[in-house]
Amino acid sequence: MDQLPRLDDVWAARDYPVLMAVAKMLEEQDVLQSQEIATSSGQSQREVVLALTNLGHRHLVVKDASGFNERDNYVVGIRPEGLEAVGQWPSSDVAADRLIAALDALVDTSPIDSPKQNRLVAIRDGFATAGRDVLVDVAAAVISGRIPT
Repeated sequence: MDQLPRLDDVWAARDYPVLMAVAKMLEEQDVLQSQEIATSSGQSQREVVLALTNLGHRHLVVKDASGFNERDNYVVGIRPEGLEAVGQWPSSDVAADRLIAALDALVDTSPIDSPKQNRLVAIRDGFATAGRDVLVDVAAAVISGRIPT
């Protein structure tokens, strides 16, 4: 069966760089105009407006500022999905990676063949054996408060 034509990926080339620029800028400003974002991200204002339109569905709080002859918008906030995408909030995937890295570091700093190191290796290997999906589920439960920390 012939594959249907697809459009170019805009996430990596346009939308994600705009999201990163916005996340950084929101640390300093409450409201961001598309032209300011264009200057910061190195993209044209038209490309930023298109990106903000896409990002407004899940990642950013975007308001319409379109005039009669042109589309425009501005940003007043970032949503949890946006914070996770740029690494400002923990996601279950990031938490799982950090948990394994922390266990690896503890194993490396424990006395060789000590009971502590053996327990840490068993825990780390148990997570690895259970599979990434299980580890991600555990991390998500901790982050969301379903498992008390």
